[in-house]
Amino acid sequence: MRIAAIISEYNPFHKGHEYQIRRTRSEGKATHVIALMSGNFVQRGLPAIIDKYRRAEMAVLGGADLVLELPAVYALSSAEFFAEGSIRILNALNGVHLLSFGSEEGSLHNLNAIAEILASEPDAYRELLKEELSHGHSFPRARNQALKKLLPQLDMDFIKNPNNILGVEYMKALKRTGSKIQPFTVQRMGKGYHDLELNEEEYASATALRNEIRNNISIEGFVPEKIHEYIEKLKEEEYPFLSDEDFKDLLIYRLITENHSLINISEASEGLDNRILAHLQNLKEGSLASFVDEIKTKRYARTRISRILMQFLLAFDLEPIETLRRQTPETVKILALNEKGKEILAALRKDREIGLEHNFGRKPDPFQKIDQKSSLVYAMRNHAYDPQWDFKGFRDPFQNKP
Repeated sequence: MRIAAIISEYNPFHKGHEYQIRRTRSEGKATHVIALMSGNFVQRGLPAIIDKYRRAEMAVLGGADLVLELPAVYALSSAEFFAEGSIRILNALNGVHLLSFGSEEGSLHNLNAIAEILASEPDAYRELLKEELSHGHSFPRARNQALKKLLPQLDMDFIKNPNNILGVEYMKALKRTGSKIQPFTVQRMGKGYHDLELNEEEYASATALRNEIRNNISIEGFVPEKIHEYIEKLKEEEYPFLSDEDFKDLLIYRLITENHSLINISEASEGLDNRILAHLQNLKEGSLASFVDEIKTKRYARTRISRILMQFLLAFDLEPIETLRRQTPETVKILALNEKGKEILAALRKDREIGLEHNFGRKPDPFQKIDQKSSLVYAMRNHAYDPQWDFKGFRDPFQNKP
């Protein structure tokens, strides 16, 4: 048995994801595939368009064998904590041989060169980073400029590409944790992450697919056939495909009544909390997207602001998030699996250092408490989602399970 893991969001699952799984099996020689997937809120500070249980079922339809939930503590964090938390979970399984991830680069060589610098942070890098930050650049831009000076053979597009960035963070986390898991990258195919056009492009972006789904436009041909059928069934049931705008009023309420707590969100430092609150009237009058655009600056990236807002919506300010981000949870939730997924569970049972549970117990741990809170908030805008599934299990009506 050769187990590969894919850290994912599948928001929604599309042909690019299917291609990655297929390449992981063929070229990575994986016999079994684990998807460690974000729950109801994803890394860019957005609610998932479809809830975690149905996305997990679609992931199995698309080729994954076992889908585990990436706790919200990590899923709603910067790329560094997103990657590091994920790798700690996979390490604790003590049986994952391969980490498969997509990248624009499609090769490990340059990704590894960057990861080596970021993992060890040599003095030359630290000095260049400090210099770039002094120019008022955001941390990601300052880091990119420092890396460019140390590795002049790399172009800036390479360093800024989102999948390359995550790939570097995965490899950095593997190095820092002394992991035995081997990295394996698949070149990302098709449109860029934010591209809104479908046209005749087979590998469409998740952003474009979400827009089409919400506008009740067919995405047939751009997702695997079984996924298309599943989404069409959801449409027939008038499933509420969510966006961040669905949570605007809830967010406004918290920003009004608990504005003094915004500073307790770690990423809202350096006066960013005051900048957000100063523009609150604009949020009342316009969209959440335009609100974020008004706040973002050269130093404060859009995704950082979106994450802050979703973290605040989920009351991360009331939890020891910074401590939890540096820990490994005691257990991880199983969201979906097939027969080969059961084989994975059997193979990992003896040596793993982390629990794998179908349902939360009566006394959820700190990670699970935050995940349950996320479920409760998500359910406020999704009538087809039951937050009690975290405790009693989810039975997919489309799958004819016994």
